[in-house]
Amino acid sequence: MAQQLQFNAKDGEVVVTGDLDRNTVPQGWADRKRWLPTSKDVVLNLEGVDHVDSAGLAMLIRLRSELEADNQNLVLHNLNTQLQQFARVSGVEGLVSLS
Repeated sequence: MAQQLQFNAKDGEVVVTGDLDRNTVPQGWADRKRWLPTSKDVVLNLEGVDHVDSAGLAMLIRLRSELEADNQNLVLHNLNTQLQQFARVSGVEGLVSLS
């Protein structure tokens, strides 16, 4: 069973907790206007993300694209190993700011 995906503003960043997967992404995406800051740099701290699948990676890529269209930047902190591996295997590490 998927852990509920939560987005909470704290200390200038959005702390993401739970599972970032096909079961939780649709609701997180639908609620993005509620949790998404309007600052130039949108910082997502993903330290509390337990599980990620391709839907989670796709959400981050789409979010980055949407923010760039509004002249905002997406900054990701504390990506777990699973998300890093998904991005590398998918060839999109540059889209999620992996070095």
